Amino acid sequence: MVTIPPERGLCIMGDISFWQFALRVIVLYVAVMLALRLMGKREIGELSVFDFVVSMMIAELSTLPMEDTAVPLYRSLLAIGSLVVLQIVVAILQLKSHRFRHWVDGEPSVLIEHGKIKDKEMRKIRYTMHDLLTQLRDRGVANVADVEFAILETSGTLSVFPAAEKRPLTPADLNQPVQPESIPLPVIVDGVPVKKTLQILKKDVGWLSNELSKRGYHDLRKVVYATVDQSGSLFISEKDDDSGNGGSGSSNPSNVNPFRRK
Repeated sequence: MVTIPPERGLCIMGDISFWQFALRVIVLYVAVMLALRLMGKREIGELSVFDFVVSMMIAELSTLPMEDTAVPLYRSLLAIGSLVVLQIVVAILQLKSHRFRHWVDGEPSVLIEHGKIKDKEMRKIRYTMHDLLTQLRDRGVANVADVEFAILETSGTLSVFPAAEKRPLTPADLNQPVQPESIPLPVIVDGVPVKKTLQILKKDVGWLSNELSKRGYHDLRKVVYATVDQSGSLFISEKDDDSGNGGSGSSNPSNVNPFRRK
């Protein structure tokens, strides 16, 4: 019978133990998260060709130490760090030089101009009619004649601008004055007061509890989401109870407007 040495009993991949492998996974996970954070939101929101290549390389480098335990962890971390520095340098150069930005990302392509399909441009970038029609349908456009301009961005997304007669009617078309709007600010999320919002409003948790009590909500923890808008209206959405029923509502405070200038 073959006896396994005690020091080898915990080994799973190569010559490392369970806890060492788990530690590698955690370190690489944190490293990739930090890399994406340092490279900026555009890495996640819209990927250019260069961004895509960097992201793919980072993903591949992060898997090497887990697939091959003989690869030292620091080598992958060093390579990921080098790619982050390279991406940041390239981003700075793109801000400084239009020519360099054009070389790295290319230029947007106009595929529809004044309702006319630019088939020569589509052949140039190897973009098919099926691709164009699919992208238009994704944006709710069924008729190409309703499109004034369609521009294929460097990230691969299609920007569609409807023809003037097909655009939704706006107050400006009717010469109607409108009041400026602001985004409602969250004051409670998952039963927890949002301190940053309260600081902006120059209010405290006591004020929030009092306003909710006036509307029949005596426990902040039972409110899943609440916002306050520019007029001082509170929108409140209560957590579901055990039966799956919940409540929501909107009401105006009678004597206080947190947005009112003093």
